[in-house]
Amino acid sequence: MKNLSTLARSLTVALALAAGAGLALAKSVPADGALPVVELMPLTMKHEADLKLSTEQIQALADYRKQAMPNRVALQKQILDLRGQLRMAILDNKPQAERDALMARIADAEVAHLKGRNTCVEAVRQILNAEQFAELQRLYLSGLR
Repeated sequence: MKNLSTLARSLTVALALAAGAGLALAKSVPADGALPVVELMPLTMKHEADLKLSTEQIQALADYRKQAMPNRVALQKQILDLRGQLRMAILDNKPQAERDALMARIADAEVAHLKGRNTCVEAVRQILNAEQFAELQRLYLSGLR
């Protein structure tokens, strides 16, 4: 019994250490599930002077935002609406086929949103020069940690 108690304590300590190491690793990975996969546009606006953006670059970024924003906002609204529908379908014990259909629609909308974010980064990469983009990337990643 004493050996079992010692083993249990040792296992508890080992698990606590492993959990701590896992948290440390998670903190070093530039990811946050609460944020879009990549969101650079607000930083380009906030750091126009720091990035030394030209008037042409500022205008090109504004044009891109004007073109892309309506679709992005609509997708985000659709995702929230679909998640609400799924939440209630689960809580109301709707047929599994209905829940599965909502999950598929959410997945499709999420993929469309991710593709839009990807396209945005590519647009920013084309508008900024390599040094400006590297600095923007550094600012973005430092904000995730």
